[in-house]
Amino acid sequence: MQVLIVGGGKMGRYLAKNLSEKEINVILIEQDQAKCTRMANDPLIRVLNGDGSEPEVLKKAGVEKADVLLAVTNDDHDNLAICQVAERQFHVPRTFTAVNTPGNEKLFEWLGVNVAVSSSSILEALVTREISLEEITSLLDQKVGDLRMVEIRVTNGAPVAGKKIKDIELPMEAILVTILRGDTALVPRGNTVLRDGDRVLALADNDVQGDLVHQLNGGATGDRE
Repeated sequence: MQVLIVGGGKMGRYLAKNLSEKEINVILIEQDQAKCTRMANDPLIRVLNGDGSEPEVLKKAGVEKADVLLAVTNDDHDNLAICQVAERQFHVPRTFTAVNTPGNEKLFEWLGVNVAVSSSSILEALVTREISLEEITSLLDQKVGDLRMVEIRVTNGAPVAGKKIKDIELPMEAILVTILRGDTALVPRGNTVLRDGDRVLALADNDVQGDLVHQLNGGATGDRE
C-alpha cells in the first residue's frame, strides 16, 4: 500500500511512524524545511520538502500510485484543497483529512472528502482497515443543521479584504469552497488573501449564514445571493 501524508506536525509524524512500523509504504510531505531536517534523522519517516497542495509536489511524491492520501496540516482550508487536488486531478481512491475546527467534519463530507475526522488514531485505523467506514460514520453522526451554499461578495473596504483566510475567524460551521475573482475560480487555502470584489462561495449552516455575511462584508445589503 502506498500512503501519502501531507503535514509534518505531531499528527503527521505520528501517522508516518506508526504506519511505517506496519510495513506500509509512507511518504510525508512537509513545507517547512526545518521540520524536514529534523525528521530526516528518523529512519521510519521518508520526508519530502514542498507544498503538498501543489500538483507538482504531489507528483514528485508519487501521488499517481497512491492508494491513500492523508491531509493533516493545521489549516482546514489547506486540507480540503489538498484532498480535492488528489481526488479530482490524480484520482486517488481514498482521501482522509484531519479536522482542526469542530463542526467541519460534515461540511467536508458534503464537499467530497472521503472521511474527515479529528483523531489521529481513527485515521490510522481507517488506513489499515481496522475499522470500517460505516463504523466511523456513526461516530461522526453529528447534527449540523440545514447546510446551504451561499455566495457573498467582499465589498470594497470590508475588514477581511487584504487578509489571509487563516487569519479570519470564520463561524465554526462554515467553510469557504470557491473564490470567484474576475474570470478565475480559486480554491481557498489558508494563505489565500481575500480581495475587494471577490465573490466567495461558502457552505454553511443556516444558523451561521448571517454571521458569515457580516464577517465578509460587514453585513452590507445586496451582497448576498
